[in-house]
Amino acid sequence: MKEEVVQEIFAKLESLALSPTTGGDSDICVDCELLDAKGGSGEKKITYENVVFVDEEEKTVFLYEKTTEKSKGFSFGASGESSFQSGKTLMRHVKGTFIGLNGAVINYDFDIGEISKSIKAIAEKSGFKFKTVIRRKSAQLRH
Repeated sequence: MKEEVVQEIFAKLESLALSPTTGGDSDICVDCELLDAKGGSGEKKITYENVVFVDEEEKTVFLYEKTTEKSKGFSFGASGESSFQSGKTLMRHVKGTFIGLNGAVINYDFDIGEISKSIKAIAEKSGFKFKTVIRRKSAQLRH
């Protein structure tokens, strides 16, 4: 049963263009750059990482997530962000416009909350509980 849940979550993360990997200290790991834009006299970078561990004994899917956003310098553009807390899960939507090199307009729109909602839906459909954790270690193999 665990393998089916892992495969379904992996396939969902792949469909969201997040380039998941398997193995290591967890079942699934994502570490990707959502935006790396440079322009004018500034730059903006948004990275996302998560770790998924499916515990068959506890019948629980554990999820750790982290988003990092870095901006440098002065840039012309507009950005907006909306977020809300649902239990321990932060539902975050990031979107905006960045004026890149040579005046190129870069629009970005990421619904980061959709990732955890999708993983939770897969877990519950499979009869597993879903739990977000605040420490990466809590979503890794128990030694």
